[in-house]
Amino acid sequence: MKKFIALIAAGVLAAGGCAGSDSTTTSAPGGGAVPEKQKDAAAALASAATELQKDTYKTTVNLGDQGTMTGVADPKSKNAEFVMESTSAGAEGTTTLRVVDGVTYIKIALKESGGLPGFDGKKWRKLDSSGELGTLGNFDATQMTKSLESAAEVAWVDDDTVKGTIDLAESAKQLGVGTEVLGKLSSTKLPFQADIDSAGRLATYKFTMPAVGSQAAYDFDMKYSDFGTPVNLKAPAAKDIMAS
Repeated sequence: MKKFIALIAAGVLAAGGCAGSDSTTTSAPGGGAVPEKQKDAAAALASAATELQKDTYKTTVNLGDQGTMTGVADPKSKNAEFVMESTSAGAEGTTTLRVVDGVTYIKIALKESGGLPGFDGKKWRKLDSSGELGTLGNFDATQMTKSLESAAEVAWVDDDTVKGTIDLAESAKQLGVGTEVLGKLSSTKLPFQADIDSAGRLATYKFTMPAVGSQAAYDFDMKYSDFGTPVNLKAPAAKDIMAS
């Protein structure tokens, strides 16, 4: 069961979206000049990430064999809720993660829990916001695409799609990757691809997290939609929160 919960936690750290900064590059690898088209792609990507921060949205995150996550987020208040459906070693589970006023709550329902408190989907847990990097207590659902600030070699694939690389060494906090994981990677550079919608907002963002130890590689495939959707979230009632 501990392994299953760890996989859920790894998947939960995948969700969310937020702001980028102007990551337009002025030199190519090796010090050469960057073609004008490549500078435009980097600027368009940075602008798309910034535009994503201006309104609420729905998101769907496909995590390959780890499961699927759906939810809503408000980048301004940073309130968000995501529900993850996953299966590990034949065990099915639903994890609900809610962030309200900077506090993270999690509720886990395992199909084969046998009524075990904390895993039967009846009570929430309140997570310590001082959690270490790479833990759910440190999770901020609205920071995922801030990892695009490390984007390099950004180039157009077509009129509304760009590709490039992100550097986990610079994006670990946004992606929930701990120092121990970084130390096991042969390279921290990950190829990514992103689509920009007709309003100039980030519409999709995908990359593959490499295998680490016994953890197989898995895809992050995020889609953002339904901009302006209501995000009216409240903290769980005290009676519905497990005692620490």
